Amino acid sequence: MSLIKSQQIIHINSSFRQSGDDSDFIINIPLKKNNRFNRVSVISASIPKSYYLIPDGENTFIIEENSVQTTVAIPPGNYSITSFIYVLNNLFTGGISHYSVSFPDSKTQAQTGKMTFSHVNAQGHSSCFIFQNDHLPEVMGFARGSTNEFVHVNNTSTLISSNVCNFQKESTIFLHSNLADNGGQDDIMLELFASGNADLSNINFENNGNLQEHSKILKDNQSNSFHFYLTDEFRQKINLNGINVLLTICFYEENNIDSLMTGFIKYLTLYLEEERKNKITKSNIN
Repeated sequence: MSLIKSQQIIHINSSFRQSGDDSDFIINIPLKKNNRFNRVSVISASIPKSYYLIPDGENTFIIEENSVQTTVAIPPGNYSITSFIYVLNNLFTGGISHYSVSFPDSKTQAQTGKMTFSHVNAQGHSSCFIFQNDHLPEVMGFARGSTNEFVHVNNTSTLISSNVCNFQKESTIFLHSNLADNGGQDDIMLELFASGNADLSNINFENNGNLQEHSKILKDNQSNSFHFYLTDEFRQKINLNGINVLLTICFYEENNIDSLMTGFIKYLTLYLEEERKNKITKSNIN
C-alpha cells in the first residue's frame, strides 16, 4: 500500500521538442521547483502507427548467383501479401528476370504462410538470398542476417521460406526515457501492443486510474530536459515518418505506508518492552 503526497501532470507533444524527431526526441518538462517527486507514470499515450512494414534503409536484400551479387531494393511502405508478391515479381527483371515468387492460393492449396522462390534455367548455377539484420527477411519468411541457398532439381532451383512470413511490422513497441530508473540498462517507460491496430491509425494507451501499476522510479527530479524514444523488441529505432507523439505523464511523491507501519510497529514493540522492564524493576524495588 502506498500514499501519494504530491503530484504534477505534464502533457507532452513531440512537435514541441528541443531536438531530435518524433520517434527520438529531447523535450523540456517544467517540473516544480524543490519538488520531492520519486515516481513517474504514463497516464496516457497516443503513438501513430505511421511506421512502415518495410522502411527506408531496411528495404534491400542480395541475390548471389555464381558469386555475382545483385542488390534488390523494395520501395519503402506498407504491403499486403498480394501487393508484395506483385511488386517483387516486377523487380525480378533485367539480369534476374529468371527469378519469380509465389504464395499459396488459399482456395486451391494448403496455406502455409510461406513464399516459394523459383530460379528457372538454373542448370550449372548456384544461387542464394543474403539478408541484413532487419525486418525484411521476416517479411519474406527468413531469419535476420541469414544466407539461404536454392535447392536445384532438374532445370529449376527452388527456395521456400524457412519461417511463416511476418507482415506485422511491430506487434509490440517500447517507449524509453531517461526519466525511468528500472535498474541496469532498462529505461523502458511503457510497453504498447500494436498488432490490433490498422496501419496509419493510432496506438492508444490509457492508465485507467491505476497510477502505480505502470509507475517507475524517477531517476532525476531536478532536471527539466528529458529524452524519449521508441524502439522495437530489438531496440531498433522506429521511424514515425513525421507524425507526432502525444503523452500524458504524472510525476509524484510516494510514501510507502508499509514502511511507515513497520517503523511504527517496531517503535511500539520497543516501547512496550521498555514499559514491561520498568514495571519489573519497580516491582523488585517494592
